[in-house]
Amino acid sequence: MTDELKEWFLMPSIKECLAEYQKQGIGLIADIAKHGCSGGVAGIVYYDETTAFHDHHQEEIWQLVQDHADAAGLKNGEFLQHISKDPSSLRHLLNDLVWWAVEVRAQELHELAPAAGAEA
Repeated sequence: MTDELKEWFLMPSIKECLAEYQKQGIGLIADIAKHGCSGGVAGIVYYDETTAFHDHHQEEIWQLVQDHADAAGLKNGEFLQHISKDPSSLRHLLNDLVWWAVEVRAQELHELAPAAGAEA
């Protein structure tokens, strides 16, 4: 992982990570919000990257799971089935959780962006 990617990866919150990701010209928040992470988001592509990202942001990720589960009237375990349909390993589950959390935060930021000509 390059120093540039590591820098955006280590921001205190996922929203701050995304802001830094866009600020450094690595990619656009709007692209993640619209297309998700499966197309490739530099720094969270490989299992070792998504596992490290999860480890750094696990409290925020699991709070997001709980908040969304509560909003849907589900238990956390039931809600996880919506995030990771059939994980074959813990690494696969963590990958799905990271991608989901990054997509959720990107969509939140994108919704807050000014409507006229915003790329964020």
